Amino acid sequence: MINKKQSNSIEVSADIAQVIQEGQQLVSYMAKHGQVSLDPELAEVMINAKYKLQKKQWSAQDERDVLHSYDQLAKAVAPVSMESIQAISRLDVDKPSQAERAVAWYRRYTLVALVCLLLVQVYYLFGHSLAHDLKVLYESRNEWQVKVSKASVDSAEYVQIQQSYEEVGQRLDANYNLLRVWNRVWLFGLTFNSDIPPYSQEKLAVEQRRLEREQANANELDNLHLSQTRLKARLQLFENMLFAQSVLEVLQGYILPLLYGLLGAFIFVLRDLLKEIKAITFTSDSEIRYRLRLTLGALGGMIIGWFLNPQELSGLASLSPMALAFLMGYNVDVLFAIMDQIIDKLRDALANGSAAQAQPERRKVE
Repeated sequence: MINKKQSNSIEVSADIAQVIQEGQQLVSYMAKHGQVSLDPELAEVMINAKYKLQKKQWSAQDERDVLHSYDQLAKAVAPVSMESIQAISRLDVDKPSQAERAVAWYRRYTLVALVCLLLVQVYYLFGHSLAHDLKVLYESRNEWQVKVSKASVDSAEYVQIQQSYEEVGQRLDANYNLLRVWNRVWLFGLTFNSDIPPYSQEKLAVEQRRLEREQANANELDNLHLSQTRLKARLQLFENMLFAQSVLEVLQGYILPLLYGLLGAFIFVLRDLLKEIKAITFTSDSEIRYRLRLTLGALGGMIIGWFLNPQELSGLASLSPMALAFLMGYNVDVLFAIMDQIIDKLRDALANGSAAQAQPERRKVE
């Protein structure tokens, strides 16, 4: 009798054995969480399948029943799947689950992105303030210099004008020194050589030779050297101002929007990740989607500064470009919707233009 049963049994494939194991895990999940009612017949099929497999009393009918029961169980727990249950559950007590590793990774790099954003933002604000104040002080010093040249030395206001001129000059020098330090971050510690252009250098040399031929006094030669030093100092000042302005434009137009968009994408990922873990729907595909979301969020932050003018967006006119970059990084779907609207308008405009151009040609033919 035993030999007859063994002869009627069939060999179970590895796929069916895995289906039985996963089916029992689905039954355990439904029994523990209680969100979906468990059909006793489906549970009985999976439980009996385990013992039939151990006793090697397996038949084709049993395989059909198991596959049918597994299909019903998978539909009952959807959108929860076996993959999401395994991703959230700890397969090894000493090792974190896939979901725990994902949470740790995104939480860590969200803090890294936040710190980088704060550092770049503070650096930008400091440089912007220095560049703006340096320009204002330079213009103010020129104005006070004109007042000093026009004021009489014997007048009572001359001393006050001279003191104000010197104070503005000192503030200008202090601001300029700080701006040079600020520029060294992007110059990797280097400084500008500020060589005098060949024409100006030759002009100073000709003037020096002329004074030497005429045997001019020492004061005139000293004034010539002072003019050369002043020219070189102004070249350094303008070079640092131009370089700082270029760096500020790069920070404002590219790096800061990218970081704001990246931070917005990180926050969205953390929020959505917690939802999926709570609903037990997190899988390896979710992590791939999140990585792509980070890339799209960073690019969306930059794109918002390229194509969109905040003042032209109704309802968003009060938001700064950085706030818009953050929002677009958080929800790139809005950005794609806006881009689709722009493309539709361009398509309609081109179609209307082609139709308007075709009408006069038809009239000529007629």
